[in-house]
Amino acid sequence: MAIKSLDIDQQISIQALIRSWKGKLTWELLVTKIESSLAITTSRQTLDKYINIKNEYKEKKFLLKGQPVSSDKTELLFYLQKDIDLAEKVIQLEAELKVAKDEIGYLQTFIQKIVSIGQSNPSVMSIFSKVMQNIESEK
Repeated sequence: MAIKSLDIDQQISIQALIRSWKGKLTWELLVTKIESSLAITTSRQTLDKYINIKNEYKEKKFLLKGQPVSSDKTELLFYLQKDIDLAEKVIQLEAELKVAKDEIGYLQTFIQKIVSIGQSNPSVMSIFSKVMQNIESEK
């Protein structure tokens, strides 16, 4: 059974997995790889509900279009299986870091816009301050 919702970390991991994908990409292959690599049980329908994952999938499909359908990693053939696993993990983590940095950039822009609006609207700034206090008290 697929999980009902994905948290932000899971979404970022899945986006990173898609970004680092090599070879043929289908929803079925993606769901299988997510389960085996990330230990997340999900479905195509669940993934399709997340706009960030859906867009990442579409973009990767577009980038892969016209490339040979091969998951052969010829550049890694000379390494031991352990080295291949480590290299794949590095690729996954680098892609995950890129996704996280993108998300942080969007959030920073959003916060800056709220602060800008709040400077001219005291009630918005009051709400923003209360939210920040709640966040600080939860730490």
